[in-house]
Amino acid sequence: MIGTKSSGSMHLLQFPSNHTSLISFPHWALYLQDKNSAGPEFSFDLLPEAQAIRVTIPPGPEASVRLCYQWALECEDMSSPFDTQKIVSGGHTVDLPYEFLLPCMCIELKLFDDNGSDFWKSVHFTDYSQNNQMVMAVTLRCPLKLEASLCQKQDPLLPCETLPNATAQESEGWYVLENVDLHPHLCFKFSFENSSHVECPHQSGSLPSWSVSMGTQGQRLTLHFSSTTYASFSAAWSNPGSGLDALMPPVYSISQTQGSVPVTFDLIIPFLNPGSCILVWRSDVQFASKHLLCPDVSHRHLGLLILALLGLTTLLGVVLVLLCRRLLPGPGQARPILLLHAADSEAQRRLVGALAELLRTALGGGRDVIVDLWEGTHVARIGPLPWFWASRERVVREQGTVLLLWNCAGPSPAGSGDPHPASIRTLLCAAPRRLLLAYFSRLCAKGDIPQPLRALPRYRLLRDLPRLLRALDARPATLATSWSHTGAKQCLQRRLELCHRLELAAKIDYQTSTDHPCGSSCL
Repeated sequence: MIGTKSSGSMHLLQFPSNHTSLISFPHWALYLQDKNSAGPEFSFDLLPEAQAIRVTIPPGPEASVRLCYQWALECEDMSSPFDTQKIVSGGHTVDLPYEFLLPCMCIELKLFDDNGSDFWKSVHFTDYSQNNQMVMAVTLRCPLKLEASLCQKQDPLLPCETLPNATAQESEGWYVLENVDLHPHLCFKFSFENSSHVECPHQSGSLPSWSVSMGTQGQRLTLHFSSTTYASFSAAWSNPGSGLDALMPPVYSISQTQGSVPVTFDLIIPFLNPGSCILVWRSDVQFASKHLLCPDVSHRHLGLLILALLGLTTLLGVVLVLLCRRLLPGPGQARPILLLHAADSEAQRRLVGALAELLRTALGGGRDVIVDLWEGTHVARIGPLPWFWASRERVVREQGTVLLLWNCAGPSPAGSGDPHPASIRTLLCAAPRRLLLAYFSRLCAKGDIPQPLRALPRYRLLRDLPRLLRALDARPATLATSWSHTGAKQCLQRRLELCHRLELAAKIDYQTSTDHPCGSSCL
């Protein structure tokens, strides 16, 4: 019995030699047809002595061949061990053993096209993924059972890489995989025989629930997380080109524990070696897509020279500060001052540091100005929030003062209201009773201060500096010494001029910035 070749079809040849055959084309619809009908081309020989049938496949694609018993429109499996299905390469033969040569025994041959494109075009996929569960409903036009596993897309031009131990459970056409971090790079890979198809979740419920970005400062890398669900995240350094599984200990972790509201938080990591990349992933699920972030350190070689010069300048500045403080001794109790700000540029941070040094020099008497810029190592080790609460407790315990340095990052429309009322109310509740507000006139107008903060004592810098110093409990003798002693006066004058220059530089830096967010905040 010989039929003509039809790529992507199945030929079912029935015995005895009455030349009646059943042929199934793509979509697997079966119908009766005689021996001259189109179908996959093959030939066979009956081997009675060996009790087998030898099937020969012409050159071309592979084919699946088996013996079966024809019942109506289905060909039932034979009993073991005669129920084997064999894959035959084009141009080769295979022997199929049989138990009994019956009139209903058939040769079933399936021949697909190279990639099964027609078959996968006929399949309909519906995505129901949500939370930590990947769910895909599959509608087929023929009674077949597909296999599905989880795969990860590393590159749009590369195949989707199958993950180990990630086989989806199937029930009535529904494929489910639990404990998955839903991400467009994590997809289902459906397989049938020698072809496969990748289908990725695309519903709104399957969109990523978190994101991460990074920033660098000095010898630290800061990962900025944003998450809308309870989750834990981990990060570790990795050498470039070593893949997503080559981690270098230690592993740094952080968690989002505030529920389903959008939450932003930071993870600070010490720098490793230049050229290293950081791997970030969600660590509270079994299957997660790893993010590879590589900081740009091309400017760091030049920065080393600049850092050395800054270090020398800082050393000289410390010597000058010590000399100025020796010239400005101040009696009385040393009550600390906690300077709060939100400087987001180098120009603003330099201005904050200069103001803190000016206050410490002008107040004298051992007064301590607490600012995160001077305690970077401590902040990196315990985190910003624990550092803030510890500093606040010290200010309360020692009856100090909190100075809020306000900055208008951009003009607010008239009548727009307070930009961050919830954050301001939280700040007012957390701050001690002694809370003062200051602002630089070149960076913020008096009318730009949010309404909840207008009840606080306000000071325009640097015009109201003497009044601010009195509000910070500077003793009259200390102020008189600060402004009359020749050496002290020169030191203060230099610091005032430095603040003036840095205030102007911060204003120019903001005006030339194109990606600065609008709204108001602490400087």
